[in-house]
Amino acid sequence: MTVTLAKLEDMSLQHWLKEVILPIKWTERVVNNPLTYSPERERFEANITWFPNFLQDGRGWVYFEAIATSGTYVPNSPPTTEQTTQVEVRNATGGVIDPSNYTVNYKDGAIIASGGTTTPDGVPTEVDYSQYYVSLLDAWPGIDPPDGPILAVEMGGYKKEGRQLGGGRKNIRTFTIHLFATSSSERDDLTEWIYDSFFQRHIPVVDYRDGEPLNYDGTFNTSYTGDLLQLDNNDDALFYFDKIVAEPININRSDIDDINRFRAKITLVASSYRDSIDFNVL
Repeated sequence: MTVTLAKLEDMSLQHWLKEVILPIKWTERVVNNPLTYSPERERFEANITWFPNFLQDGRGWVYFEAIATSGTYVPNSPPTTEQTTQVEVRNATGGVIDPSNYTVNYKDGAIIASGGTTTPDGVPTEVDYSQYYVSLLDAWPGIDPPDGPILAVEMGGYKKEGRQLGGGRKNIRTFTIHLFATSSSERDDLTEWIYDSFFQRHIPVVDYRDGEPLNYDGTFNTSYTGDLLQLDNNDDALFYFDKIVAEPININRSDIDDINRFRAKITLVASSYRDSIDFNVL
């Protein structure tokens, strides 16, 4: 089945936001969270007692290491190797359980023990982890949205133009990132952070045809390589950001619901270039 370049570019932008940009500043560390065994699901589940709920759409536990930054440098592409420090599981005496003795479900916040109800290092009793504070969605939040803050990424209209010299074409796509915060200060801080993450930057397009970092069941996809999409001339497909505009939305009405009270949107134009048409990725 043919996969469109538009789909891979859209996915690359969203994964880059979630796996590179947000973990730098917008995650929460939770420690000493009790685990309770669920016989129905055959796994140990974290007890939830705080806001926002990591089980809601677009959140979950952090499954890559946060990438170290230097000055204004922000990496262009997502990491590829499963985290080793973001999740730590302990037994009843506080001893750390070796990660080889369990599997992490990052979407549901659960630990699947190698022995079913135990591991060679003891019964999983507590877990420390990092969770995504910001919910990242690929569409408008809808009538039953997750708790804020939320980033909703929408790809809008696009067009294709010929390149200045020779064959090939330029793909031009528009994106809107809708931001829903819990306060005016959070809105302003998150808007500025996301804006700066796009300003004068580009990212490579990742080839997701063989799968994404997480499997459908929330476990890490050990076959994931993060290979970059190669064009016909063996160059990496690159996605350039331009015409970035941030716009706070101020709604000073007492009857407005909480989700819409502190909003902003960031619009941008993203472009990619191709020397010829690859009929495997149109």
